[in-house]
Amino acid sequence: MSDRRENIEHPGIIDRIEGKRVWVSIQPQSACGNCHSKSYCGMAEVAEKIVEVQPPENDKTYQPGQHVIISLKKSLGYRALFLGYLFPFLILMLSLIVIISVTGNEALAAITSILLMVPYYLVLYVNRQKIKTSFRFYIKN
Repeated sequence: MSDRRENIEHPGIIDRIEGKRVWVSIQPQSACGNCHSKSYCGMAEVAEKIVEVQPPENDKTYQPGQHVIISLKKSLGYRALFLGYLFPFLILMLSLIVIISVTGNEALAAITSILLMVPYYLVLYVNRQKIKTSFRFYIKN
């Protein structure tokens, strides 16, 4: 079975190394410039993204500037989409529908729905270290 189907992979360049921690710079793909969906895609807007990567347990040493392939389990990609986009959208829509049906006031419903995002993102922020440990990129061997 192909490793590509189970993982999300991106080429990158090692930015810096501190002890056992490796930071890899991910550049947007050159295909983004010609893609018809680039206006809807978040990758087209990102000039550069630096992620912390878990190096393999082997004795291979890495150097800044080295080209590598980083990998993330596809299931974690879906989890990130759920936490970042789907769940907040559900909170917004459900609260909007419930508050409009209870009060009939659209302005109040809109403001309250948007304000409900504050505690949601505050909870994400408070739990960022726990979330960070579950989203691990790896350097592909």
